[in-house]
Amino acid sequence: MPEIFYEIQDFLMNTNVEQKIVGDNSSDIYNTAMKELHRLESMMSFYKEASEVSLLNRQSGKEVVKLSSEMMLVLQQSEYFSILSENAFNIMLSPLIQLWRSAGKRNELPSDNDIENALYLCNSDNLVICEETAYLKKEGCMIDLGGIGKGFAADVCCNIYKDMGAKSAFINLGGNVKAIGNRADGKQWTVGIQHPDKPRGNCYCAIMCSDLSVVTSGGYERYQEINGVKYHHILDGRTGYPSDTDLKSVTVISKSSTQADALSTAAFVMGLKRGIDLIYASKCVGAIFFTTSNEIYMTKGVNQNLKLLERMKCYEV
Repeated sequence: MPEIFYEIQDFLMNTNVEQKIVGDNSSDIYNTAMKELHRLESMMSFYKEASEVSLLNRQSGKEVVKLSSEMMLVLQQSEYFSILSENAFNIMLSPLIQLWRSAGKRNELPSDNDIENALYLCNSDNLVICEETAYLKKEGCMIDLGGIGKGFAADVCCNIYKDMGAKSAFINLGGNVKAIGNRADGKQWTVGIQHPDKPRGNCYCAIMCSDLSVVTSGGYERYQEINGVKYHHILDGRTGYPSDTDLKSVTVISKSSTQADALSTAAFVMGLKRGIDLIYASKCVGAIFFTTSNEIYMTKGVNQNLKLLERMKCYEV
């Protein structure tokens, strides 16, 4: 068994970050990973004025912006998942998000006219991506990488773990989980999946994984109340409203955390039937769908990684 097991929690990218690293030089691996996480945050943050995201947003409707190769890669991946999901995944929704946030503070719904104006800016066609540059066509357009950036960062960290010789490792970036190898005791890493209707920490299943990422999206995570009605934070860029389907949550299992991050949001917005089609089209490992009727649907092969913690109706599709 490796001599050193390093476990620590930090706060960055506006979320809790948990890392577990098994290896003789685990402390050095952690320090290298943290430097990279801070660098990625400074590049992809929506809120930091010096970030590449902010630079691109400030130049919307004005100038083409040259970006780093990593930033271009994230934008290209975002474009791919947007096309694959028929725009259910969309990094252009910030004008709509800001509209709902502002309306919520006034305890009123956004007007139909305001939603229509915001959707005009949220069209994914407003983002033009070239080899080294990007351009936002209309003034007021903004990108936000909150739906893919943490997954990308988890992938980068796991590459660092491998390159620096970690025996195994685990990272949880605000619910974006990725593990390499097995735990120090030789067993697979275990990821608990939150029950959408119960207080945090109550899981309805556990996923055993090695060299896999697990990401869950659901309307229970964040919401605001307007006139006594709860509106969750996952917006549908095709309607302008919080997504309203037959799902409470979607958990995606993939070798790529970038892919799992984007697909979990997209499948949640698309609903059960179309979400299942998306998962198979993506060729990821699989997904688990928790429906509004409290039933579980899983794609083929997922059951070998899954342990149900509650008695529920469960179907393989």
